[in-house]
Amino acid sequence: MSNIKQPYQFQNPLKLTNSLLVLLYIGVVLSAIGILDSLISYNLYSSAEYIEISDEDVINNDIRAIVIGVLTFLFYLATIIVFLIWVHRANKNSRALGAQDMQFTPDWCIGWWFIPIASLWKPYQAVREIWKTSQDTKNWQNKDNSIVSLWWTLWIISSIVGQIIYRWGLSIWSSPYSTWMDYQNIELAYIFIAIFDIVLTFVFIKVIKDICNGQLVQFYSKEI
Repeated sequence: MSNIKQPYQFQNPLKLTNSLLVLLYIGVVLSAIGILDSLISYNLYSSAEYIEISDEDVINNDIRAIVIGVLTFLFYLATIIVFLIWVHRANKNSRALGAQDMQFTPDWCIGWWFIPIASLWKPYQAVREIWKTSQDTKNWQNKDNSIVSLWWTLWIISSIVGQIIYRWGLSIWSSPYSTWMDYQNIELAYIFIAIFDIVLTFVFIKVIKDICNGQLVQFYSKEI
């Protein structure tokens, strides 16, 4: 991960950043739709404790949830791909702007996301470095990065809690002994993690905008 000395050309990050932001905002909308879906499911399972619901109602409810889930997954996958392209370019831009002694290369800004264990902190360090150099390429080591730390803390919490809820949901849906109350509880859990992820997304959007705007300001200030 040594700093390879080679020329880097600044590329305007605005178009790619806007594409990433659009995907993130769509993700927020899909999360909100997911919350609404969970509320509908919760009400259905609640009513099942007092009145008999038909198999058709349950099947239609499941189909709706599956469709929303598939759409959310596809947009999430697209967001990941665009983000990795974005972070690669952002690292190159920081170098093109003159940042020195950067620890992470553009390629490793992507690679660390796929290394087990190390992915718990290395991607954070890579984005933190980009954020700092985007604010000031000369004295970037001394820059405060509390917003990046907040984003990563929320990301880790979301990942852990999300896995717990996912496995809990699998156990409920696969067990023949699950009750209507179990189904209600897992829907409440889905609502909780969806709200949490919306908050996480808006913090992430702030990080992305800071990096994009910071790089543009530095680039145009050098042009003057």
